[in-house]
Amino acid sequence: MELLHPLGSDSPIAGFLQKNKAGGMHHVCIEVDDIKAAVRDLKDKKIRSLSDEAKIGAHGKPVIFLHPKDCGGVLVELEQA
Repeated sequence: MELLHPLGSDSPIAGFLQKNKAGGMHHVCIEVDDIKAAVRDLKDKKIRSLSDEAKIGAHGKPVIFLHPKDCGGVLVELEQA
């Protein structure tokens, strides 16, 4: 579990907290061994990502987010192990 705090008033976390005054779950993160292979597999299953390729995330590892509409309404983050 990771507790998040907004780093600025225009950060994605700040926007989430403005819409959800009581807080709540922002996203779920799943660690994968090979992020590129995982994204290819998910694309084959018609699950979209929010970006074309992984970017370096807060922990210094490649991450990519999956479209909530393809994941039961949940924002899912994949992180390279």
